[in-house]
Amino acid sequence: MTGVSGREIGERNVATLRAYLDRLQAAGELLPERSGKPNLSAIAIACGFDRQTLYKNPTAKALLDEAVRRLGTAPPADDASDELDAKPKADRRDRRILQLEQHNAALRAEVRGLREQLARYRHVEEAMITGRGVRGV
Repeated sequence: MTGVSGREIGERNVATLRAYLDRLQAAGELLPERSGKPNLSAIAIACGFDRQTLYKNPTAKALLDEAVRRLGTAPPADDASDELDAKPKADRRDRRILQLEQHNAALRAEVRGLREQLARYRHVEEAMITGRGVRGV
C-alpha cells in the first residue's frame, strides 16, 4: 500500500488534467472529440487516470467544462459525403491512437511503480549501510 489518500490522488489527477489542458492550449490544439462531445476516454488515457475521475471528481469536471468552453472540440465535417469517405480511415486511426494511448498509460503506470520500488530499495540500502534498525547481537 502506498499510503496516499484519496484526496491526494484526486489532487494529483486534477494537476495532471490541468497540465494536459495547458499543453493543448499552448499547442493550439482542440480537445479530442467523439460524436460532438469531448472524448473523455481519450482525455483520461492521455492523463493516465480512470475516465470515472472526469465524472466523479468535481474539480476535474469543472476544469474540463471550462476547457471545453475555452478550447472547444474538433469541429464536425461540413459535407456528409466527405465524412462517409473519411470515416473508415479516421476510425482506424482513432483505434490506433487509442491503442497507443492505452499502451502509453500502462507504461507510465509501470514506470511509476518501478520508481516507488526503487525508492524503497534505496531506503533499505541506506538502512543497511548506516546500520539504522539493526539490533545488537
